[in-house]
This record gives sequence, C-alpha cells and structure tokens, in this order.
Amino acid sequence: LDAISKMKPWSAFHRTRERRSSTDLSGFWSNRPNGFGGKSDAETVVSAGADTNGSVDSNGRSLRVFSSSQYDDTASITSEQGASNKLGTLSGVFLPCISNILGIILFLRLTNIAGQAGCIYTTLIILICTLSTFLTALSLSAIATNGEIQAGGPYYVISRTLGIEIGGPIGLLFYLGTTLATSMYVLGAVEAIQRTVEFRFDARWASLLLVWSVAAVVSVGMKYINMASNFFLGTVAISISCMLLGAILFATGNFYGLLHSQDLVYMDNIWPHYTPDPVTEITPDFWSLLAIFYPSVTGILAGSNRSAVLQNASRSIPKGTLGAIAFTTVIYILVVWLYGMTMANPVLINDKFVVAAVAWPCTEVVSVGVIFSSIGAALQTCAGAPQVLSAIAKDDALPFLWWLKTPDSERDSVKAVWFTWLLASLPTLSGNLDHITPFVTMFFLLMYAGINLSCFFLDFLKTPGFRPTFKHFHWSTSLFGFILCLTLVGLVVNGTTAISVLILFCFLYAYSRRRSAKKEWGDVGNVLRYVIANRTLKDLAGSQFTDFHAKNWRPQILTIVDTDKCGNPANLQVLALASQLKAGGGGVHIVTSVMCRNEGIEKYDTCELVHHSETLLKQHMVTHNLADGFAQVIATTQARSQAIWSAVVHGGLGPLSPNTILLSYPLERLDEDSMKDFCLTIRGIMNLKKAVLVFKASSGYPPSREHHLTNKSTSSIDVWWIVHNGGLLLLLPYLLSKHELYHDVNLRIFAVTTKPTENPDLVRESIIDHLAKVRIRANVQVVDLSDTSIAQDMRETDSPVNTPGETRPNMHNVTVGEVFSEFSNEVPYHSVFEDDVEGGLTSLYNEPETTNDSNPSERMRTAKCFNKAIKQFSTRASLVVTNLPLIRSEESPGEFFDYVETISDGVKNMLLVRGSGIEVITTYV
Repeated sequence: LDAISKMKPWSAFHRTRERRSSTDLSGFWSNRPNGFGGKSDAETVVSAGADTNGSVDSNGRSLRVFSSSQYDDTASITSEQGASNKLGTLSGVFLPCISNILGIILFLRLTNIAGQAGCIYTTLIILICTLSTFLTALSLSAIATNGEIQAGGPYYVISRTLGIEIGGPIGLLFYLGTTLATSMYVLGAVEAIQRTVEFRFDARWASLLLVWSVAAVVSVGMKYINMASNFFLGTVAISISCMLLGAILFATGNFYGLLHSQDLVYMDNIWPHYTPDPVTEITPDFWSLLAIFYPSVTGILAGSNRSAVLQNASRSIPKGTLGAIAFTTVIYILVVWLYGMTMANPVLINDKFVVAAVAWPCTEVVSVGVIFSSIGAALQTCAGAPQVLSAIAKDDALPFLWWLKTPDSERDSVKAVWFTWLLASLPTLSGNLDHITPFVTMFFLLMYAGINLSCFFLDFLKTPGFRPTFKHFHWSTSLFGFILCLTLVGLVVNGTTAISVLILFCFLYAYSRRRSAKKEWGDVGNVLRYVIANRTLKDLAGSQFTDFHAKNWRPQILTIVDTDKCGNPANLQVLALASQLKAGGGGVHIVTSVMCRNEGIEKYDTCELVHHSETLLKQHMVTHNLADGFAQVIATTQARSQAIWSAVVHGGLGPLSPNTILLSYPLERLDEDSMKDFCLTIRGIMNLKKAVLVFKASSGYPPSREHHLTNKSTSSIDVWWIVHNGGLLLLLPYLLSKHELYHDVNLRIFAVTTKPTENPDLVRESIIDHLAKVRIRANVQVVDLSDTSIAQDMRETDSPVNTPGETRPNMHNVTVGEVFSEFSNEVPYHSVFEDDVEGGLTSLYNEPETTNDSNPSERMRTAKCFNKAIKQFSTRASLVVTNLPLIRSEESPGEFFDYVETISDGVKNMLLVRGSGIEVITTYV
C-alpha cells in the first residue's frame, strides 16, 4: 500500500483520456482505483517487489492489480453516471418552454382578440408573432450551440456578441420587460380571482400584496420555485384540457356551462368587429391587439438558459424550442377557431374569461388553474429579472448599478429581487394588464432583435470562432428576423412611446460607452472594424494613385520620442504637438521610442525594458489624448538613425503608412557622433520622401489655455514662409488652430522675399488672394531678406524642378517670392495650381544664382539676420513655424546645429518643416 500511495497517475490518466475523449474528468478522478502508474497498455500495474503473477508484495500485504482495460470500464461507468444526471429534450427544453409560453393571455385575452379582430385576422396575428419567435429561435439555437450561455441569459448572448456598450442597454430594457411581465401576470391572477370569487375587493391593493408575496418567495430561494414548476405546468395542462373539452361540448349543444343556448352562434366571428372595450372604452385595432397578444409567444429562451445541463444541447435546444413554438401555435389557433366559430360576438367581447364559463366538467377548475399558472409565471419572471440585473451589474455594463455589485452573489440576488419588486409594484397600480402588455411586447421584441442581429453578424462576418453545431440557419434569416422585430416595435406601440424608448436606449448606450468597464470578450465590434479596415485597405491599395489628392491629404504622423537609459520617455513636448495636430483631422498616428542598447532583444533584460518602456509610453499617450494611436518601442544595438529609418519604412500598413515624421530637437548639445547621426536621420527621411517636422520646444510647452485667454491679443502662431514646400507650412498651422488651445489664437504669415526684384506689395496681395482661395484666415506681412542667402540655406538648388511624368511644376523648392511675385524681366505670375504653364516657373531655376555653400560665415550672418527679424515680430508668439534649413553633405553636422540654434535664439517654441515634395493644399472644390 505504501508503494501504491507513491505511484503517480498522470501518465495513465493521459492514456485513458486519449482513448476515451468523452470521459467525465471529475467523475473519472473521483472514482479512479488506488494505484495506477505509467505502464503501457499491455502491462499490468504492480508495485516494486511483487511478482508479475501474484497479488502479494514483498511485505506480505495484498495488492490489487488493475489493467488498462479496467480503467476504460471505470471511465465508461462514470461517464454514463454523469450523463444520467443531464436533461433531455423533453424535460430540459420542451416543457420549460411550454411552461413559459402558455400563460394568462391565452385564458383572459385570446378569445376577446378573436371577437375583435375575427378568426382570420387573429390567426394572422398569431402567425406574425410566431414568425418572429421562430426566426429568433433559429438564431438562438445557433448561438446556444456555439458555447455555453451563462448567467444573464439573453443579456449574456448579446453583450458577448455585440459588445458591452450595446448589451448593457438592451439587457436593461429586457430586464424592464421581464419586470413588467411580472406585473402583467399578477394583474392577470387578480383579474381571474375577481371573476371567480363573489366578494369584491380593491384590485390595486390585492396586486400590491401579491407582488410582495411573489418577491418574498423568490428571495427565499429558487429551489422552491423549481420544485413547483411541474405543478404549475400541470395546472395549465388541466385548465387547457377542460376549456377545450367544454368548448367542444358547447359547440355540439351538449353543455353550456354558465352561458345560454342563444350564445351558441356559428360563424359569427370570421371577420373583425372592432368595438370599444367594455373596461378601457378604447377601440382597438389590428396592431394594438397584436401588442396585447405578443407576450403569449415569449418564453423561448427557457431552454437555451439550461444549455449547461443538457445531454446534447445542439440537438435539444433547436428541437425542443421549435417544437414548443409549433405546439403552442397549434393550441392558440385551435382555441381561436373553436371559440370564434361557435360563440356569439358579444360574448367574446364582453366576457374576457369566457374560457372558464364553458369549462367542463367544472368552471372552477379553469379559474383555479389560471390563478395558479399566473402566479407561477409571475414567480418565474420575478426570479429571472434579478438574475439579468445582477449580471449587468457584475459586468460593470452600467456603472450606476454599482450598488448591486457585491462579493456575495446571493446578496446580489436578494437586493435585485427587492428592487424588482419595487419596479413591478408600480405598473400594477394601472389595474389593467392591457395597459402593460404593449410595453412588455416592445421590450421583448428589442431583445429578440438583438439576438437576431448577433447571429447575423457572427455568420455574415464569417467569424472563425463561430462554429455552431446547429446548421439549419442562415445570416439572411437572422437579418429578416431583426428587421421584422424592429418593424413590429414601430407598429405595436405609438410613436411617442417608441421615440421615448429609442432616446432611453441612446442615452444608455452613450453612458455605457463612456463609463462602462472595457471588456475583451471577442465581440463582433472588433470583427466588424477589422473587416471594414481590411476592405478599405484593399480598396486603397488597389488605387492607381500612390498618394492622396491634395484635397484629402492629411498628416499621418510617426512621432519619435526620446528615452533615457532606463527606458523612460523624454522630451514629451512632441506628444503634445502631435495631439494638437490630430485635432485638425490627422490620420493614423504612431508613436515610436528608440533605445540604443549594448545588448539586443535576444537578452531577457532588454525585452523586459522594452515592455516597461512601452507601458510608460502608452500612459503618456493617454495623458496627451493619443490613446487611439499605436505605440512601439525599438531596441537596437546599431545607430539610432538605422532604427528610425526602419520604423519609417515598416510603420503603418499600405496607404496608412506615415507620411510625416515628427522629431524633437535635442535640448542639450550633442557630441559629434550624435549630431552626425541626427543629421543622417533627417536626410534619410527626406530621401524616403516623407515630410519632416523638427520641434524645438521649451520646457513649458504646451502653454495653458488660460495663458492664451489672458494674452489673446498678443498670442499667435507665426509662420515664416520662405520656401513654398507644397503648402505644408500653411496646412500645419491651420490644423493646429482647430485645437482648443489655439482656437482663439491669431495666425500670422510672414512672407520672406529673397530677391531685390520681388515686389513686396504684389507678394502680399497675391498671398492674401491665395489664402482666400484655400479658405485659411491669416494676417499677412512681407519681410525683405533679399540681402541674405536665406533662399539657398532653405532649399536644394540642384534638385530637378519636375520629376518624370509630372505635368505640373514642382513647388517644393520654389521660394514664396518666386511664386507670388513678378520679376524685372517681366515674367508673368502663375498660380500655384495653374496647369498650362509655358515655362514661367521652370525658368526660375535657369536664372543664375550666387550660392554661399562654401562660406560658413555668410550662412551664420544670414541666420543672425533671420533671427533678428523673428525676434522683432514674433517674440511673444506661442509657436513659430518655418522651413527646416538644408543639411549639406559638405558641411559638418555642427554647422547645421549652430544654424538652427542661431535662428531659434530667444524663440520659445519653433517648428521646423520640410515637405515631402507633394502638394498638400489646393484651391479645387
């Protein structure tokens, strides 16, 4: 025995599980024999010291020997015992659905509906209602056989399929519908009692007392309700049998019950006889009668809620649910035609409890049966509604239900039960169930619409995880069911009520979307977004144009964030600027950090540091309102420029790749190698034909909105426009002005002339006219820097004017003065977007220019002059935007840094811009 106790059963368990996949695991382990180990199938399991034929070990103790075949037998017995505790189609689905479907409407309203609408139209009402539940049952069967439905029933289905934002509001509406159903059944029971007993009483007080009694029973425990479910179902069956037998005897003239022989009139209810109701004095119509009848076809979810305890859910749920729908439909149609074809119309209209009047052998049997069945249905709905409410609260779908969320699930249920009692008590004060049934109908139809929509999306989007064993459905049937349910919602209730419920749903949806906890349940929202994005990307990738048209161009920014040695993001001003640019309609946003390490990602410490840095980066993105962007951290053992180029090349996807790269200018002077790497980074990005933004920001950026409000008259975004750059220097400040921080800030444009022959007045007038055409409001001022080499410092004079195949002049390297002015040689002015250019702008590059590439002192003199002009006009500007100086290959990196620091001296925040060579702004409609 000691040897047996030391044996490990794991390998034998794996062999047995492979041979018999249907073995119940818990039962297998609880019934396994003591002592079986890792022998092969041909071997027996014995302890050390025992011979292979004996049953006694070396110590003389008896030893029981088990073979592998005995394990299979044990597992089979356990599996059979587990299966015997499960429910079949009849007891698990069919009878529960019958019990929930057949109810008070059958006994108290169906014959009255037949008297008002006639047998033909009442049959049509039944078929329309049944069609909606039939289509919903198909969708429900597919979803229920795709996995286990847990607490919350239909709310669980919709929230896990359509998402918590939709599941929460629809679940709450379904809860309200189920709560109203409790009130409806209570009112039906009280009405049946009034028609049975002789003494009179106040129906409202009786209803309140009965609702309290139902809630008290439910709060004690569900087991008592489940124990009584068969009793309630039996009373319904007996009542239906008595009323049908009585109706048949009445039709043959052998039994009249409480009626008279003159009440026997054949064919008196074939067509409608719409007359005022004797109680409400309201004349019904077809749709109002449908609203009253619809609650009698609900209850189809009873079987799917028991999917976990069914022997074969994929067979039992559709078979039992559809069978229950067909069975109850036959009963409804039989009652309509049996009573409608034999009784006088005034009897059906005035006596709503006529089924008890002709019940055989005793009218009291039906009366008592109706009372008990109504109370039983009220118990079921009062028990089901709190479960839905508790499930919504536990999921944090609607945070205002927080008070229902406690660690003890039983306490959750009790609190939800008494809250349901409070809500169910209020409708009973109406005193008539006809006032409640339209709302019950509407809420159930919304839930059924949600189930159909869930199944439609799962099947239509071809979700790989949607693998139901029930195959007799199609996405088109689910879509038709969804449309039918919504159509019935609009028809069965008046417009005011429907709009009110729609507003309530929209409010709950907005609240849930903003306040609910984020859940990763694999809902179809992610799948739908993926399908749309995939199809859109394919359409964009299939376009013959590689770039967006200037009308649709927007910056898709890749922001490079610096990090320290510990992986902490630094120079976060670029994130603030990126967020501000996004407000103007920016596209895809990617934030990348590059960490230079001595060890690569093959080392675990490096991977951990990357994950840590990415977590911090995402937190900063949330702080700067960039939570919808994409974060990545790159660890490299090579130069930093190599990693940034890789991010530029591989970032994004197809047409959604970055077209604009945003970098931060170093806050401190770099060493020679770092400066060289920074310049290489910019030149590489330019060669990749991406726009480059270098942001030199102060530590106080961004300034507060209060600062702008206080200094509104002096705060501004100043654009120092030297090289045209495809209009990028105009577009970026315009996008920034859409952000709330710059919404009230002035946009000022300082057009820089670079030649003495350029007419400043004409330049100003032309730019104002151009701004009016491109719909950008700004103040324009012309600054003359013609005695400097500023034009040569900002553009590449050796680049071609036009690339092969272009029909329009390249505006990338053309100065503002050359675009918007006339010259001494009388060359006419041409618009930026004019197509029929006969050499005008092209000839600009053929004009001799004196370059100062070999004269660093002249470049620094130009930088100082430029800085002097900026400080003269833009000292108080919140942001200065200008062209990025040219990085020349023959100059040292230090000269570029000296130039930038000189022109930005005394300027708080400066954004240096170099376009990609494409036009980004247009006057076209």
